[in-house]
Amino acid sequence: MRTTIRLATLAAALVATSTVGLPAAAGARATTTNFHATLTETNASMTNHAADLGIVQLINTASGTVDGFGPATAVLAMSQDRTVEPCGPGSWTNAGTRRIVLGRGVLVLHEVAEVCETEIGLVARGTWTVDGASSSGAFAGASGSGRTAVYLPARQSTLTGKLMLRNRKA
Repeated sequence: MRTTIRLATLAAALVATSTVGLPAAAGARATTTNFHATLTETNASMTNHAADLGIVQLINTASGTVDGFGPATAVLAMSQDRTVEPCGPGSWTNAGTRRIVLGRGVLVLHEVAEVCETEIGLVARGTWTVDGASSSGAFAGASGSGRTAVYLPARQSTLTGKLMLRNRKA
């Protein structure tokens, strides 16, 4: 009986010290920051199968700024389903990946949106989430999410939200 109690106590102590020691040893801390990016997009490639499959695929390049991180370039790979009309005739859904290249690394975002006709023209409104495993540099292991708004006639994208970066000890 005493041996069982001693083993259980020893096991509990080992688990406690190993789990308490890991984050400190790895230097794992996180910083949450507001995220705001403004990008101007240009179409680089389009595959239009709207007539037969209802799908349009595009690749856009972009440049702009990310507050607190400086100038940015980006590549957006987007697939549009033109058979889905979430806000009436002429609307569609988007799903894709945006790769934002910054001086401190590459931030990869997954996006979904609905494109709707508004009083100012076609506007895409949606959400994004960070792909921390695919991101690199200062953005490796990052997490976060937010909203996307794209004013299609001007090719202006605005992304806002929260970004959590993993800080590493030097």
